[in-house]
Amino acid sequence: MGSPNTPSAEHNMPTTVHPPSPPNPSADHGVIPHMASPDANAPSPPAGDWDPSEVAPETAMKLLCRAVTSLAFATGDVPPTPPVSRPSTPRRSLGNNTRPRTPSRPATPVSSADLTSLAHKHIQLGSPEACEQEPATVVVGHDTEDVQLQRISIARKFFSKRPPAISLEDYLLRLQRYCPMSTAVYLAACAYIYKLAVEDKIVPVTGRTIHRLVLAALRVAMKALEDLKYPHSRYAGVGGVSERELQHLEISLCYLTDFDLQLSQETMVRKTTMLQQTAAQLSAARSKLPLSFQLDPNLPLRVKRAAVQV
Repeated sequence: MGSPNTPSAEHNMPTTVHPPSPPNPSADHGVIPHMASPDANAPSPPAGDWDPSEVAPETAMKLLCRAVTSLAFATGDVPPTPPVSRPSTPRRSLGNNTRPRTPSRPATPVSSADLTSLAHKHIQLGSPEACEQEPATVVVGHDTEDVQLQRISIARKFFSKRPPAISLEDYLLRLQRYCPMSTAVYLAACAYIYKLAVEDKIVPVTGRTIHRLVLAALRVAMKALEDLKYPHSRYAGVGGVSERELQHLEISLCYLTDFDLQLSQETMVRKTTMLQQTAAQLSAARSKLPLSFQLDPNLPLRVKRAAVQV
């Protein structure tokens, strides 16, 4: 018999090491968000001091919905500015040597079953107010236009010809169901909208702009803050716009915010709170106005009197 310290024959036998299976991102349930109906019983948005880490995504979604809806009620229906007449700039052909751009980060994988169910619930936000020929950006040159005029032209991309049939609450519930987003994305969207509508006063929040404005703000916030993002075609289908329209909305929001997209937690909370307070104050002020002014806030036009012939 060997000594107790002598290794046995079994320990000297080589062990078989099996390599791990190849990665399959589409089967990784930790990457694919859980597709389910949003929590309708989520608590109401906080009124005082609150911690973003303790706020559920559905609560932040309600906060965004209520603030934007109240702001749209206070603003009323504001028509967009007419398109600026400018000579068309011919686009240079890139030839056949170009290759399609590849994303630097992988898109969030989605199973085919979710896309099939999404096809039966297609919506449309209606035709955009801006014409298809209007550029999303203006070419900078020696004959460039004024910066404010460029910003007004870009802001036309958020207008619809008429308010969409779906309410903003149902619209956000649809986005959260098929493209779940985090609390930070909703808070960053509030900060973007506050900058464009309240600070810069470049995009009025009305019934014809809230859907496209919220859609673009959430998409840009998702790309700026999250590691993974949904495919462009999926997000456009859920939002009820074409892929080209979604691209124009993203570019327009980035330009109007001067690409200042990275926000700290304190900035998101501060601007979200200010958006809530502004919407509540303006909504309360409009509710005190006469009903005739609420239904038609436009001032009557001055009728020109015909000249009297002597």
